[in-house]
Amino acid sequence: MERALDLLATFSTTEPELTLAELSSRLNLSASTTYRLLVTLENRRYVEHNHQNGGYTLGVACLDLGTVFLVQLDLRERVVPVLEALRDQCRETVHLGILDHKAMEVIYVQKLDALLPIGMMGSKVGGRVRADCTGLGRCMLAHMPLEAVREFYTAKGLSARTPNTITDVDRLMQVLIDIKRQGYAIDCVEHELGVKCVAAPVWNHREAVVGAISVSGPEQRMDHLIAESNLVEKLRATAHEASVRMGYPGGASVRP
Repeated sequence: MERALDLLATFSTTEPELTLAELSSRLNLSASTTYRLLVTLENRRYVEHNHQNGGYTLGVACLDLGTVFLVQLDLRERVVPVLEALRDQCRETVHLGILDHKAMEVIYVQKLDALLPIGMMGSKVGGRVRADCTGLGRCMLAHMPLEAVREFYTAKGLSARTPNTITDVDRLMQVLIDIKRQGYAIDCVEHELGVKCVAAPVWNHREAVVGAISVSGPEQRMDHLIAESNLVEKLRATAHEASVRMGYPGGASVRP
């Protein structure tokens, strides 16, 4: 792993293309070892091989990583103030997440801890969780092409995280259709025992979903917030303000 990372770090804006011999020399590795690293990286699309001149360049997977980094950086910087306001209103844990479309996993890019006592909640900034059984993930899956989502989970399968986790692909697809229509998602203790979550999507200037915001807490407190404190409306208003900060051109409310 360390050698592969060293190899990727050898490329630069001044030397975007290097040959096998040049890479071997820079890394102080044999040509055979360097070649094996390159084959592995090429198979994962981290490098590309120009067969005409023998050179290697960084591959599209590096661009994917850079794009994820830029999205999460821009998103977090722009919406943290509205996340703080939401957390102060509801006093429960607020998350901001983005979706790794290849792995169908949520990446947490911000977490604001609850102002009320709460037991162990496993989320942490930089952590990853399944998209199918979380409010954040479902908000983003619902705005992907559903046939692609169905194909992924039909191949991968849906295992139970809790007794409430949806494990039937057809049922998950219907839930995603409902989420897209209503504009928010609820995780009914489906990812973590005792924890309930409500989430809404964040849109950008291209009218694409780039992330989601959630409020999470103990099931009983969340049920009270949803029933008595207009939590869904507050969350959607926060997601709309976050979307506006990301350049969303929509009107008074983010479209369902």
